[in-house]
Amino acid sequence: MLSQKSLFPIRSAALALAMGLLASASIAQPGPGRNENAMQETRDIAAVMLKELGQTLQSALTNGGPENAIGVCKTQAPEIAKNLSLKHQLLVARVGTRARNPVMGEPNEWQTQALKQFESRIAQGDKPQNIEYVEVVKSGPYDLELRYAKPIVLQPMCTTCHGSPEQIPAAVKAKLLALYPNDKAIHYKPGELRGAVVVTRILSH
Repeated sequence: MLSQKSLFPIRSAALALAMGLLASASIAQPGPGRNENAMQETRDIAAVMLKELGQTLQSALTNGGPENAIGVCKTQAPEIAKNLSLKHQLLVARVGTRARNPVMGEPNEWQTQALKQFESRIAQGDKPQNIEYVEVVKSGPYDLELRYAKPIVLQPMCTTCHGSPEQIPAAVKAKLLALYPNDKAIHYKPGELRGAVVVTRILSH
């Protein structure tokens, strides 16, 4: 997974955004004329991450059952995120409300804030597909950092790995224990917020 230091500068005419933002630490949503191209591209990248991950998990479940799907989350999901990060010169990752992998799945401060907003909005009845988190902050004397998150809610097929202990088969429990001895990512219900796809990119002059 790419580190924050390895993010490549993204150069585009959309840097008109900087004029309205340098006087402020952050904004909730970019408005008209404020780097709309970069915003839409970031949104599309998150959508690709969700789509590829969902298709890969579905295929693993069909071809090898839930035990096979565990391997997708452990190895293939980080690989999908890494490939997207390298392709688009930014940072793509997944974080969870309760981490299964403490090395990769723990949210940082802004990602925690995004997850809290998602939980609140879902509790109010908002549909996850209509929810997103956007923040732009200063990063160094000239650059801006665009932070984007899209919620991941638990699908019914995922309860065999993330549901209650009664829903998780014994063989799956054994594999999870071997791979994740400190696993916290259980007791989820379908439709509940599981985590988010997060994208971080640098907008520079």
